[in-house]
Amino acid sequence: MKDRYAREVINGFPYPVAAMFVRLRTDECLDPGPNRLRYLLSTGEAITRFLGVVNLCQARSFAESTGHVPPHALRADFRPRFERIAWGTWLHLARESLRWLLTEPQATVLIPEMGRFFFDPPPADSRAVKALGELLTLRNGLSHDKIKVMHAHEFQDLCGRAQEHLETVLEALEFLLDYELTFISEIDVEKRRRHEPVFRHRLMKLIGNSGDFEGDRNKQTFPLDSHAVILSHRESGRHLNLDPLLVYEAKAGKAPDIFFYNGMKNPDQAEYAACKHGGNFRSGDSERAANLAEELTILLQMFGDTAPSALV
Repeated sequence: MKDRYAREVINGFPYPVAAMFVRLRTDECLDPGPNRLRYLLSTGEAITRFLGVVNLCQARSFAESTGHVPPHALRADFRPRFERIAWGTWLHLARESLRWLLTEPQATVLIPEMGRFFFDPPPADSRAVKALGELLTLRNGLSHDKIKVMHAHEFQDLCGRAQEHLETVLEALEFLLDYELTFISEIDVEKRRRHEPVFRHRLMKLIGNSGDFEGDRNKQTFPLDSHAVILSHRESGRHLNLDPLLVYEAKAGKAPDIFFYNGMKNPDQAEYAACKHGGNFRSGDSERAANLAEELTILLQMFGDTAPSALV
């Protein structure tokens, strides 16, 4: 991977990916060893989680707008998979959600490029998705005890293989530079007589590796969802709400951060894990506890094995 593109990933990719990838550029991770191997694999996992969140939310949006029921391949064992979510589950949800949308003539996906990233052509997995699978296989073949007794040449080999797979994935994700991740904190309405209302959004841009998120103000004639992480196309304005799978939390964690949904025993006490420095928190400790529980319950109802014959 060219150094120029690596800098673009660090500065222009969505924060959940960039914040993990940048650690590979730190001094303690430059040499082949346990730290570098850890963050090579963790970056692959962060990418998979992000793609899983986006594609599952795209599937949710389509199901809600059309009433179509997700296929059995997506609903089968959804609840146990979702409650004990792991890297492999995120990859499964990302692939099956997109596979469904690509077979639906009425479906419009937020990120059309996602089809080429996952399939070549459908239903065959692309080179990039195979590389994600190889990273997952590498991770599953390791344990803490095994890493403790590994020799330098073994780290050299594993880091080289993981680096090659990760570069394949990142190069295929160049289209993410055309999308912007934001958090909408407040919306004000301006309405003058004989004029349509204008909605002024107060937002933070969740782009690049820094947790000091850049603020912005946006005026438009329709409101986006507030208190939500939104993914949007920079030019067209197409957008997707990623709540409750990716959330901004200022108080419940150790520090303000973006948090991934990380499993649950029930919707009232879901676990969330920070992208960078916020630690973990339970949804019941959030000011948005009731809303998070409601949205997680809806996901379970929509994609569970007992989904109704038609969604309303």
